Amino acid sequence: MSSDLDTPMQPPLDDNTTHLIAEELIKNANVQAIIMAPQTSTEECFIARLAKNRIPILSFSSISSTPKVQTPFFVHTAVNDLFQAKPIASIVTHFSWREAILLCEDSPHGIGIFPSLTRELQGKDTRISEAVFVPVDTSDGQLIEMISRLKNMTTRVFIVHMRSNLSARVFAEANCYGMMSEGYAWIATTVLGDVVDSLGAQAINSMEGVVTLRPAVNETNHLVKRLFARLPQNNPSMALLWAYDTAWAIATATETARVSSKMPITGKMLLDSVLKTTFDGLAGKFMLENGVLQQPLSYDILNVVGKGTRTVGTWMLHNSNFNLVNDLTNVPKGWDFLPNGKKLIVAVPMKHGFKELVNVSYNIATDNCTNVTGYFIEFFRCVLNEMGYKGEIKCQPYNISNTSFNDLVEKVHKKEVDVLVGDITITSNRMEKVMFTVPYTQPGWAMMVAVKKDPWKSMWIFEKPFKHDLWIASFFLFCFTGLVVWVIEHRINAEFRGTPLQQLGTTFYFIFSTMVFSHKENLQSNKSRIVVIVWVFFVFILTSSYTANLSSMLTVKQLEPSETDVWKLIRDGHKVGYQEGSFVKDSLMSMGFNESKLVSLSTMEQYNEVLSNGRVSAIFDEIPYLQFFQKRFPNYTMVAPVYKSGGFAFVFQEGSLLGSQVSEAMMKKLELNNTCNTTEILLDVFDAITSFDSKNDNVDSLRLDFIDFSGLILISATLSGLMLLTHFAMFVYQEFHEIRAAAGVPAGTRWWTMPLQTVRALFHHFDTRDSKSKNKVERQVELVIHNGREGANRVPQGDGHQQATVQNLGASAMEMGSSTSRMVANLQSLREPSSSWPRNHLTSRLTKHPI
Repeated sequence: MSSDLDTPMQPPLDDNTTHLIAEELIKNANVQAIIMAPQTSTEECFIARLAKNRIPILSFSSISSTPKVQTPFFVHTAVNDLFQAKPIASIVTHFSWREAILLCEDSPHGIGIFPSLTRELQGKDTRISEAVFVPVDTSDGQLIEMISRLKNMTTRVFIVHMRSNLSARVFAEANCYGMMSEGYAWIATTVLGDVVDSLGAQAINSMEGVVTLRPAVNETNHLVKRLFARLPQNNPSMALLWAYDTAWAIATATETARVSSKMPITGKMLLDSVLKTTFDGLAGKFMLENGVLQQPLSYDILNVVGKGTRTVGTWMLHNSNFNLVNDLTNVPKGWDFLPNGKKLIVAVPMKHGFKELVNVSYNIATDNCTNVTGYFIEFFRCVLNEMGYKGEIKCQPYNISNTSFNDLVEKVHKKEVDVLVGDITITSNRMEKVMFTVPYTQPGWAMMVAVKKDPWKSMWIFEKPFKHDLWIASFFLFCFTGLVVWVIEHRINAEFRGTPLQQLGTTFYFIFSTMVFSHKENLQSNKSRIVVIVWVFFVFILTSSYTANLSSMLTVKQLEPSETDVWKLIRDGHKVGYQEGSFVKDSLMSMGFNESKLVSLSTMEQYNEVLSNGRVSAIFDEIPYLQFFQKRFPNYTMVAPVYKSGGFAFVFQEGSLLGSQVSEAMMKKLELNNTCNTTEILLDVFDAITSFDSKNDNVDSLRLDFIDFSGLILISATLSGLMLLTHFAMFVYQEFHEIRAAAGVPAGTRWWTMPLQTVRALFHHFDTRDSKSKNKVERQVELVIHNGREGANRVPQGDGHQQATVQNLGASAMEMGSSTSRMVANLQSLREPSSSWPRNHLTSRLTKHPI
């Protein structure tokens, strides 16, 4: 095979005579196989029919439009052009180009790539927006007209699939129209990539920046190196490599068939041998699948620069991905707002009310729109500014009183305007005609009614924050905590002693005062202090929750709607309002409202007037309108349910690339929830149009129950019970002998044999004051007596007069202290009940007339 490379290459035959030569060879030369390269689809079909003579015909042309089932003896030993649909789709999606225009030759070969590209781009957020079929013999005038039309389109990505001579004409004309400059993207298929380096300098100059592709070649192969060295610019065409591999394949197949059979070789035997032949050729792995060379494992991505091409990337079959080697610079965005500096025609609805959203200043005398403002208008301008739009915007207002929103949508559909901006609601009927961006407000419409306040229902609202189970549980915990504190403090704290009513009042007053943190009683035991600390914490949480819940309920009660049942409004024949020109009117009629009961309104002032004077019972409108109305007139409230609608969005012509880009920019802005840097008059739309909770909050839904506080109640009750048991156990343990003596249980007798006497003695002893405990007054008296004695003892013996004086003072203090002590004891004994209740007559009289 190496000797073949040394043979001088012959010029190719004329394309018009190729099929005639093939027919002559079959009829007169008795050839067993033919190697050819048809240049057109027509020529390929003619040669394929010659293969019906059961003579294998091997084509190393990439053109493939003949069904293999009908021509089994026609074999393609070159890569099918349709295989490149995958790498082309990868290039388009790699640069996030949303749309592309296909320019293809008007022939079976050229048209055949269109369905393949469409299929590869399906589901990738990219589409072929238009396919332009260029006749092979197109005139210069037709070509100029086509290029001029393409220049006026917003899409700037073009895929060219046609023979090199026709594509060179297309690029030359596009270059004259400035379409080969920055901002445009051109992708040429392998038909051009295979021969671009062999084209003339003038043709290559007009293709500056074009991206094309070619099946990758193993340049380390020594045969390829020798072939590169003999060719201009060291760059052989793929057709030459395929021709060499085809010749090697037929020679190998002939030798294999001759060795394996002693009979004369037939066309069928040679065909079978060719189909089984595999080897590593110059163009890559030679292996036929169903009569076609297998798909290349990779494609080189080429960029036409200067006088030739340079490799900028590689597409790999195993991962179907476009991997850049040398990244392209100045990658175009693939589209433009409006071609040739045209104005962006924006239709704007002109309304009488809700001017915060859309406000049009219009001079009727001069028929001129002076200014267009509002939240939605500013938001649209903000999005365009952040997208880099520098063109002029022309607003065309349309009075909603004379037209409808559906009519405005129809104008976009008929391409009378480019975009419709304002409070336009997405509906299914409109989506069939135009393209909507993502909604920028909350979807849905609802009912607005006046609020009512029932004073009789509010009379007992103070008990509503808690449910009955929580009130009952709190009361029992209140009583139990008071009982525990009284039990612990009763024997040692004089403030918890006295008559039964006094003790009961003191105990409950003490526990209740802890709820407002105003208790003044001094606790003597650490156990009771622990109980009160936990109880105070529970009370703090309970009162805080009560206060917050009551505040919420008072607010909810103030916003209670006067009407809540839509079907009752329909059944009773109430009048309801809707906004002029809104789709809500049709929706209300479909629900069952009579048209005579529907009142058309325009402004928020009208909304307030008809609701306040009772002309209508409710107003139905979209949520953004109702929220703006409620913000200005707070005496009205929205009522669930929320009826579904699409929300507000901008309207573009169907399939508009500008609409897709605006929608994407809006989505990014909504996610970031930021405001425009280019204007300060735009209020934050997403704060002004807040979300509306479809739930109808009421008092019952806000009430707290036992479960909400079960944890705290369990902790407090458990700790109080533990302190009570501990105190009782210590009392029995420490006072056991006194209780036994008081019960009169003889020594050696089991106390549980006399349970009644023991229980009585236990309660009687518990009711008596602990002799070891002293209150504050008693401790002060003892301190006075002690200080008097100590003062007399410290006087020196030599000074008789001073010592006598101090001793007299000390004796007086001791006597006063003793008298005070006896008086306190007497008063205390009079206050304390006797061991047997009820008390005697004297005790009762002293209690009624205390000293």
